[in-house]
Amino acid sequence: MKILLGSESFPPNVSGVATATKNLAVNLTKNGHQAFVLTPGNTFKTKIDRKFPDYTVYRLKSIVNPFRRGYRITFVSIKEIEKLVDEIKPDVIHLQDPAVIGRLLCFVGRKRGIPVVITNHFSLEYALSYVRFLSPFIPVLRRGLIDYLVNFYNKCDQIVTPTETFRKQIESWGVKVPVKAISNGIEIEKFLEKFSTKKIDALREKLHLPENPLVLYLGRVDKDKSIDVLVKAIPLVLKKINAHFAIAGSGGELEDIKNLARELNIENDITFVGFLDHNSDDFVCLYKSASIFAIPSTIETQSLVTLEAMSSGLPIVAADAGALPELVKEKRNGFLFKPGDEKELAKHIIGILSKKNMVKQMGSESVKIAMNHQMDKAFAEMLNLYQNFIQK
Repeated sequence: MKILLGSESFPPNVSGVATATKNLAVNLTKNGHQAFVLTPGNTFKTKIDRKFPDYTVYRLKSIVNPFRRGYRITFVSIKEIEKLVDEIKPDVIHLQDPAVIGRLLCFVGRKRGIPVVITNHFSLEYALSYVRFLSPFIPVLRRGLIDYLVNFYNKCDQIVTPTETFRKQIESWGVKVPVKAISNGIEIEKFLEKFSTKKIDALREKLHLPENPLVLYLGRVDKDKSIDVLVKAIPLVLKKINAHFAIAGSGGELEDIKNLARELNIENDITFVGFLDHNSDDFVCLYKSASIFAIPSTIETQSLVTLEAMSSGLPIVAADAGALPELVKEKRNGFLFKPGDEKELAKHIIGILSKKNMVKQMGSESVKIAMNHQMDKAFAEMLNLYQNFIQK
């Protein structure tokens, strides 16, 4: 089976879409199939990326994205896409977003009679978070985005989304094609591994983390992630609990977040870890070093980092928004707080850290919930979807 994956985000980009696309390519190859990825390159020339020997990655000609640092805008012709599709002869085209590559592949797929599947990783709140200064026009922009997505999705044969929350939302827009919820999945085994106290202490020493209970956020540090809400909660937590905070990740808002920490006089209470390689020992060990995972984002269509934290045995304090309520079961493996409410976020962090047995009990429940998202199970569902299309 040949599957052609089209995505505007792929490693070295750090995003949920990039990770999900790579995981699909890896698992297809591992199970004896062929995967081909079309994604933006870093020059105005299309070429094959040899850093991925197990599957074929075409880096398409692109230009710098002036709106998002580190990302590119694909600038390729329909003829070039047609040529690549005719060379590959895919059984299924699977799009990861409705942008340039997706539009071109959808057009060619329909023209060639190739089934087109699209995964909706897109949250309206993600796009609208970058235009908050246009607040009077937000309702119009929202309606325009929905109309665009419905029009695009109706040209595909199948919509997939990682969660039931977004399946229901997409169906409510009035799309005419089937919508199915399939988790992005997680390689849960490496997060279940036991880490020795010695190894955790070594990481704490390396990153200069004190012995205080650690509240962790790991992920992009961009405007849409609302990290400022977590930072504003820190002084409130410190009035009650002698905790420490770690923010691991990079992004366009990092300097602003550091400045906010200085303004609040809490720069010594936060460690900015920076980017961590997903495959490094430090990556998993940092989760294991924490007592709580906090995520203030309101845009999550699933949240792989929250699943990673849960698989590592952490209680979760999350914004009551997007698909996060599917992962965080109130009072079972964590708490939900009103989006943007740093006082409620702080209250829940204090509540968990005040009871050591709660950290352990909620962490165990997190693992149980995360087990439903094992990669093998999620990939088997996706593979079955592909096979049904091919049989038809």
